[in-house]
Amino acid sequence: MAVRLVWEGYPAAADILGVSARTVSTYVRAWNAGGPEALVPRHSSGQPTKIPAAIEAEILTALQSSPAAVGYGISANWDSRVLQAFLRDRYQITMSRGGLRRWLHRHGFTWTRPTYVLAKADPARQTAFREELATLKKRHRPRHHNLPG
Repeated sequence: MAVRLVWEGYPAAADILGVSARTVSTYVRAWNAGGPEALVPRHSSGQPTKIPAAIEAEILTALQSSPAAVGYGISANWDSRVLQAFLRDRYQITMSRGGLRRWLHRHGFTWTRPTYVLAKADPARQTAFREELATLKKRHRPRHHNLPG
C-alpha cells in the first residue's frame, strides 16, 4: 500500500498509513530492487541455540533424573537456576534463566511443584488419624446463640 501511494503521488503516504517516512522509504527501495517479491515477509530464524545438538540429548537425559544423580550438587530437583549452573560448570554454556525456560518448554518440559511423600508413612496410622479427625470435627460443632435484642 505504501508503494502504491507513493507511485500515485501522495506525499503524505507515511501519515496516511500511520508509519514513519523511513518505513515507507524502506518499502519503496525494496520494491525498486526486487519488485513485489521483495515485499513478501520472510521468516527470521532468530539467534541459533546456544546448546549444541551434540550435547542436547545428553542434557535432556540428565534432566530425567535428579541433579545429585548425575553428580551435580545435592539438589533433589532441577530448576532454571540449578540447570544454569550445571550448563556453565559442565559445558561452559551461559544462558539466561528465561532462555533456559523457553528451551525447556520447546523440549516438552513444564514447571511443576514437587510433591513429597513420606518414605516411612504408615497407611494404617494415617487412616486411623483421618477417622479420629472426622470424629473430632463432628463433636466440635460451633453453637450459634441468639442474641437478645
